[in-house]
Amino acid sequence: MAFTKAVAYSVLLASPAVTTPLSDSSLSADTLLSKGIDALGGANAINSLHGVTYHVSNIFRSRSLMQSYELNQADTAVAISGQQNVSFSFTSDELIQRIDRRWTPSDYWSWGRPALEPLDFSLVVRGGHDGFACFVRGNNQIWLPGNETSGYTDFQINGIEYPAVQHVSRDMTVIFDPVSHLPYIVRTIENHAIYGKSTNDLYLTDYKPVNSVYFPHRVQTVYNSTSQALNSPLEDFQIDEITVNPKFPANYFQGLPESQSWSPKAAPKKVDGIDHWWLTEFSGNGIWTGLKNSTVEGIKAEQPVKGLPKLHWVILDDNVLGVKQMILEFEESVIVCDAPPQWTLSVIQWIKENLNKPISHLWPTHHHRDHSGGANEYVAIGAKLIVPEMAVQYWSSIPNATFVTFNDTHPYVHKDNSMQAWFTWQKHATHASDWSYALVTEKCTSDNSAVAVLEADAWQAGLPAEESDQALMRQWLDQLLKDGLTDKAIVFPTHGQVTPILELINITGYPYPQSFSATSWKDGITVC
Repeated sequence: MAFTKAVAYSVLLASPAVTTPLSDSSLSADTLLSKGIDALGGANAINSLHGVTYHVSNIFRSRSLMQSYELNQADTAVAISGQQNVSFSFTSDELIQRIDRRWTPSDYWSWGRPALEPLDFSLVVRGGHDGFACFVRGNNQIWLPGNETSGYTDFQINGIEYPAVQHVSRDMTVIFDPVSHLPYIVRTIENHAIYGKSTNDLYLTDYKPVNSVYFPHRVQTVYNSTSQALNSPLEDFQIDEITVNPKFPANYFQGLPESQSWSPKAAPKKVDGIDHWWLTEFSGNGIWTGLKNSTVEGIKAEQPVKGLPKLHWVILDDNVLGVKQMILEFEESVIVCDAPPQWTLSVIQWIKENLNKPISHLWPTHHHRDHSGGANEYVAIGAKLIVPEMAVQYWSSIPNATFVTFNDTHPYVHKDNSMQAWFTWQKHATHASDWSYALVTEKCTSDNSAVAVLEADAWQAGLPAEESDQALMRQWLDQLLKDGLTDKAIVFPTHGQVTPILELINITGYPYPQSFSATSWKDGITVC
């Protein structure tokens, strides 16, 4: 949770031996820390703190960057309202924290929570060798019933100079207000897979005294990229009340018996290959389910379309909403469709072992991180990115990225002697501004040729109609009608089940003509 950074007092009280000044200020790290401590109320007042609870009764809001419509804006609401109490105990040198939170999701998340009932949970976090993170009540997963307790989580500034110090062991920087000397921003630096070097900033403002100690009452999390025009608020809340030195119940900061948890207890640690941005984005969107045991052996592959034997449907997670990928095998190379991050390396290895051809291209259906978070791994092995022209700048932060582009008038086609794949985009696309879909058929299409369509998130095929977004589905059908897609096409959804497009037409009640054949798409563009 972003708010764990609010234990910035432990940074201020840390030994100066592990701090470094990060500005051109003439003040030493010792002096900056001393001024910060004095501004907060002084060492004696701070040392008298044994615990604190921040009460958020009215305003709790969060937004999604990884599920945004536009490429560089956090324009999709996650929590539209909520309340929380965040408690810290200062009886140990290690972090001891509890978050009791209840938040209401926006209608964007109806695919996983049709009734949009609030998520209500209690999370206990403790640092140290015997530490853990444990949901002791409820969970923070958008598709789980609220009465399921998930238990333990994972095993395995605009031309103004601000004085700052860095806490080396905690990997964070505290930036002070140059006038009040109060902590202003708590910053961590992340190497984001798409945005490159980025900063995750916790803004602390609206300080007020409580028992002679100054506490922030306004908290915001803002994400910035050093290589993109990105300055996005992800979370904000107003603290209505602060209780100093509360009497916590005896088991308030305890976890669950392991027998009551989905996962075993484990101390906090960094996991190779899992960066902080990844955890923050997925957890903040209510879709983090822990690390997957992704192996080549666990991948299932099918060739479900008669007449297209080189179209491989790769099942990474066989749950209804689990992740699937389409792999297009051409004579000389392979095109991979989408790059879900937890499976990227396993899919690359599967292609090496089973197809033994180079991966020449990656086509991310859109920029949402559950579909594109592994794109940098494909670029690293030489794959070109197939993306709409309007998205090139967005992807350009990936080192050594090269592009094949298409636009609303000129799709990109990739073909050999037996198969052709077309990648198409339109302005004001459904689901995301860079969203595109792919059509795959035989090299020389006839009226009765098999037609496969790959899409992501516009339709979770195979789910009940009430769990899908009618607006997104009809918007995509508007595009398909304009493109002339046959109603005999088969849809391959990255979340869902392989399903005829006719089912989508039926559940939406969309007036779709039956006169289109396989050769009708884009005015016969697929015909030799």
